[in-house]
Amino acid sequence: MTKNDNVIILYKKKQSNKIQWIFIGIILIIAVLIPIYGTTWRYEVSITLRLLFSAVGEICLTMGIGITLMSMAFSLVSRKFYLKAFIFGIVLLWIGAFTTDTQFSLFGYLFGGHSPTPGYH
Repeated sequence: MTKNDNVIILYKKKQSNKIQWIFIGIILIIAVLIPIYGTTWRYEVSITLRLLFSAVGEICLTMGIGITLMSMAFSLVSRKFYLKAFIFGIVLLWIGAFTTDTQFSLFGYLFGGHSPTPGYH
């Protein structure tokens, strides 16, 4: 080594235990609070998600109806069938019917809702 060389010494920093304490806290919350309040939280979360999926489903139904009707109207005017737009509208209708529990029939096929059990009613 010469006189002008600089020596850099790297020291290993001690890692903090912050992640370990967070993990222990999560385990304690799961072990203590979930058995006491778990069912209540489950119902609250399911109600919130039901409202969210219902809103998304209504948007899909509205857009699906609009796109399907527009593709059929443009097909009548321009004498060209817009198959991609029609299929996209039908898929949106199907998603909306599935998430909002709405039923509709297209070409004799029932979309959405709950299917009845087979047999006599």
